[in-house]
Amino acid sequence: MTVTPAYRPAPVPRPAADEHHGGPRRLVGPLAALDGRLAGPHDLLLMQCPSSLRPLGGGGLPDWARRVLRAHPWVTVGRAPAVAGGPADTPHPVRCTRDVSAAPETWLPVIVRGPERGQHLDALAPRAAVARTLRPEQLAGREALLPPGRVAAVPALAALSEAGRLVTEHRLAWGPIGAVGYELGTGVPVTGPLSPLRLVLRAPQPVSRRDALMLRRALSRLPVPVQAELETRYGAVLLAEYAAGTVLLTLLTPEGPREVRDPWFPRGR
Repeated sequence: MTVTPAYRPAPVPRPAADEHHGGPRRLVGPLAALDGRLAGPHDLLLMQCPSSLRPLGGGGLPDWARRVLRAHPWVTVGRAPAVAGGPADTPHPVRCTRDVSAAPETWLPVIVRGPERGQHLDALAPRAAVARTLRPEQLAGREALLPPGRVAAVPALAALSEAGRLVTEHRLAWGPIGAVGYELGTGVPVTGPLSPLRLVLRAPQPVSRRDALMLRRALSRLPVPVQAELETRYGAVLLAEYAAGTVLLTLLTPEGPREVRDPWFPRGR
């Protein structure tokens, strides 16, 4: 006797992974969001439960930070060490109610951007509460997601495309950071008419002083101040400082700034 297999409807196509400044919403949680790695400086993190953030200065979140996180639960990863620990040794830990595996926890150093110029809060965020991450390299080309006319009206946004072209000519991976990066990642209009264009340039291998000087001169011709930093395996150094031929450079590391002669082989003085 022949058995007719049960009818199975065709699967319904899922929506595209990326949405305007929101998605993907299907894959959430630290493994999907971080691809099994720790977040790096300048990464943008979308938090599942922003109330789990803990200010470094102690106490609870200020009212302005609560309002910001309710409207736009995005934070920026700072350049500081991550803190590992459980409830007994982590300051004021709270388990994210959406993820029962939040402890023992890795706490990431983050910055909450406020609505006013210079307003920010240093805090720790539980890794288990991260729903999505955006690296600076993923933000280039997202100008099309902003409202029409917004890019042309803001000098730092208008200069981004040309700045990216100049950096790409030097075969460096790059991405916007600061106010421009935050706006491109979240859609929140925080870039002002006087905001500089800040860039991170990935430089795992040494860059010659000559190439750095040529790039610095090219970027300085743009109609907006450009602040670029070379990100090495050990930290970041300002492109302008490195291009100037300074003997001792300030290398920004998770443990704090240190003076080095070579940011790719930081042996100090």
